[in-house]
Amino acid sequence: MKKIIFLFVIIAFASCSKKEDHSPAILNITNSQWYLTRTNYGGGMVNLKIEGSTNGDKVTIRTHGDGVNSDENIELDSRKNFNKDVVISFTATSVPNTEFEVSTKVMAYKGTDTLVVPLNSGKLKF
Repeated sequence: MKKIIFLFVIIAFASCSKKEDHSPAILNITNSQWYLTRTNYGGGMVNLKIEGSTNGDKVTIRTHGDGVNSDENIELDSRKNFNKDVVISFTATSVPNTEFEVSTKVMAYKGTDTLVVPLNSGKLKF
């Protein structure tokens, strides 16, 4: 009798396993605002304030400056919303004197799925 109860308990636990979510990564960008700032040494920064949400486990944004690319983590709150102000690119000692554009990529990761969303600043001028 004990063996039957034990077997029943094992079957019950096995049937209660959590279903895995295999849906693709989603990234919903609700606001993106590009702006420029200058440094005291003649250089400048291209900044992006970005807000949104995801169903993913992690969100990163591509940054670059003086030839170095990196992916910066965007912190998610408990509801998987994000709100980040990030320097996308910079120059150390000078700024362009003509109009220019900057682009970046926002990546959402969910399991083995990665969604890449390109963003472009449009025309900027210091």
